[in-house]
Amino acid sequence: MKRINKTIRKGVVLGDFCPLTNAHVHMIEFARHYVDELTIVVDEHAADAVKAELRVRWLTELFPGVTVKRIKSAEWHKSDGKDFSDGLVKGLRRLVPKTNGFVFSLEERGKLLAARLGAAYIPCDPAQFGHVATEKQLRTDPLKHWEALPRIVRPHFVKRVCVFGPESTGKSTLAKQLAEHFGTVYVPEYAKTYIESTGKEIDDDDMLAIARGQCALEDATARDANRLLFCDSDLVTSIIWSGRLVGAVPDWLRNEADKRHYDLYLLTHYDVPWVDDVHRYIPKESPAFFDRCVLELEGRHRVFSQIRGNWDERFKLAVAAVEQMLAGG
Repeated sequence: MKRINKTIRKGVVLGDFCPLTNAHVHMIEFARHYVDELTIVVDEHAADAVKAELRVRWLTELFPGVTVKRIKSAEWHKSDGKDFSDGLVKGLRRLVPKTNGFVFSLEERGKLLAARLGAAYIPCDPAQFGHVATEKQLRTDPLKHWEALPRIVRPHFVKRVCVFGPESTGKSTLAKQLAEHFGTVYVPEYAKTYIESTGKEIDDDDMLAIARGQCALEDATARDANRLLFCDSDLVTSIIWSGRLVGAVPDWLRNEADKRHYDLYLLTHYDVPWVDDVHRYIPKESPAFFDRCVLELEGRHRVFSQIRGNWDERFKLAVAAVEQMLAGG
């Protein structure tokens, strides 16, 4: 019979991580150095504002090799001082040994949990770990407390603005200008990169490759965004182009377009001079393309603002629309 090493120090970090904060990350790093084996437990309830699957994904990516578990609580007790639910305690008993067991938590109620488990409570000073705002405050106004959010969490809360419209209407330039003005980053149009690289006529496989590339580029760039992310085109753009160039729209493209959320669309009008480019195809169809853009946005109930006039006027209109969106207008 294999002898169990009773000197192994096992610890549990408990939290709802809704959202995960930099204070949580520092606490977990502290716990990893304090014990030999660590388990992160996500306290899950149906009323949570952020899905448990996403919280687990954040923690698993940040702490490879550390076990991450979900335990459901029958009672939602995260906004008051109630004790932990029996279901949560029962689930934790399997993870915390009777000797050399440790509980870590940023909340004082972690002490109550440790007492019920017969484990040692290891205090973690929230202020020391940069815990300057509650999770409720972060959920209510994440942009105000942006520095408290880890890079991996920020895409969940970032405000996304899509610059959208016909060819040669200044979308790329406007997206870049807005990013510079608001001190953040922007997502270039992946179609241009793809077409310039392949140098061939577009077919249905290419449309899917472009759409997947646009999604990947946006998701990768979102982690570097400072509260706002400006996107030069989106998958609704790909739907319009797929129908126009190849005569069909793949189901994956439609489904994925419906899943992706943008807080505001800036629809650029065609009332500017046409400029030819290698990835521009339909110089005489801008009015019809614009009308199709309006139909797609209205049909999908997307919030949008039309951007017209000369280049300076467009920039001013776009800034005003973004500021109104941020103000909740």
